[in-house]
Amino acid sequence: MSDLARVQVEEAGGTWIIRISGEIDISNAREVLATIQAAVPHGAQAIVVDLEETTYLDSSGVHLLVVLADRLRTRRQELSLVVPPEAPIRALLEVAGVPKLIPMHDRLDVERAERPGGGS
Repeated sequence: MSDLARVQVEEAGGTWIIRISGEIDISNAREVLATIQAAVPHGAQAIVVDLEETTYLDSSGVHLLVVLADRLRTRRQELSLVVPPEAPIRALLEVAGVPKLIPMHDRLDVERAERPGGGS
């Protein structure tokens, strides 16, 4: 994995949580996508990508999220994002129209990891 981004994966309450910290750009987007795809089992129903600690995202990172959502959708898996309102990448995701394609939530309810909490 690139030094720019760190991907952590855990399962909680039937949901696979993928936390990405650092930066996602053209230099590491493919590697981040491959790491996520390798970590999430085909039988997982709900996948949450937590971008709370993602400090930078360029168009390659946005593309990564859209491609991931499309691939998971074909496997009948649900993807949602967690992006706090104050996150530096939130405005980019909104301008790019990502919330229209992938449900985006303000926070992850850790106590009830089955579903993200908050609104968008």
